[in-house]
Amino acid sequence: MLNFIEQQGERKLAMRHFKKNMLVLGAGLAMVQSAAADWAPSKAEMATLPAYCAARFDERSAAFQTWKSTMGGDFIHVHHYCAGLNFVNRARGMASAKDRRGVLGAAVRNFDYILTHTQPDFYLRAEALMNRGIAMSMMQKPGEAVGNLHQAIEMNPRLPRAYMTLADLYDRQKNRSKALETVTAGLRHNPDAKSLQRRYTELGGKLPYPVPIEPAPAEAAAAKPDGPATPAPAAEPEPAAAAPVAETPAAPAAEPAAAPKIGSPTNPYCRFCPD
Repeated sequence: MLNFIEQQGERKLAMRHFKKNMLVLGAGLAMVQSAAADWAPSKAEMATLPAYCAARFDERSAAFQTWKSTMGGDFIHVHHYCAGLNFVNRARGMASAKDRRGVLGAAVRNFDYILTHTQPDFYLRAEALMNRGIAMSMMQKPGEAVGNLHQAIEMNPRLPRAYMTLADLYDRQKNRSKALETVTAGLRHNPDAKSLQRRYTELGGKLPYPVPIEPAPAEAAAAKPDGPATPAPAAEPEPAAAAPVAETPAAPAAEPAAAPKIGSPTNPYCRFCPD
C-alpha cells in the first residue's frame, strides 16, 4: 500500500514537471514566431520591394516559377537580399540609434549571405554591394562603405545611387574635389540621372555636363541549354533627392507571364530604388 502511494506521488510530480516544461516550450515557440513575424515584411513593406521578393516568399505561385527560371539557381537565395533591403528601409524610420544599429546589422548580414552564397556573376551582386555600402554609411563606418561602393561601381557603373552615396561620404569628409570627381564619373556613365546633375551643380561643376561615355556593345549572352538566358545586369533608375523610400508604396506587381525585359524604364530588378 505504501509503495502504491509513493508511486502515485511520483507520477503527480512527473506530470507537474511535464506541464511546466510544455509551458516553457510554448513560450519559446511564441517568441520564435514573434521574431519571425517581426522579420517578415509587412504588406506595405513588400510593396516597396522588387517584384521578385513577393514571388520568392510564395513558392507555390506561378510568379515564383517564372522568376526562378529567369534568375536561375541563385534565385533560391534572393529572399536574403530582399530582407536586407527591408531592414535598411526600416532603419531609416527609427528614432532609436541602438535599434537602428541592430536593424542595419541584420541588413549587412543578409547582404553578406548573398555575397557568399551566390555565383560571382549573379546579376544582383553589384546592387548587394551598393546596398551594403549604404548600410555601412548609415552605421557611420565610412571605410567599409567606400570599399563596397567602389566595388559596386566597378562591377556595374550604371548605379547612380552608388555614386551619390560615395560623393556624400567624401563631402562629409570635407573632400569636395573627390566628391565632384565621383559625381562627374557617375554622369559620364549615367548622363540622364537628374540627381547626379543636381549634385554636380551643387559641388561646383561647370556646365555643360561631362561628356557621356559611349556604352560598349552588349555581349550576346550565351543561352543555357536547359533554360532561359541569364539576365544581364540591370541599370539602376536614378535616385531622387527625397527620402530613398517612396512616400506612396507602389501597387503590388502582377505575376509576370514571361520573364521581364532587362534594362527597360520599368525594370523590375531595381524597383526598390526611388525614381
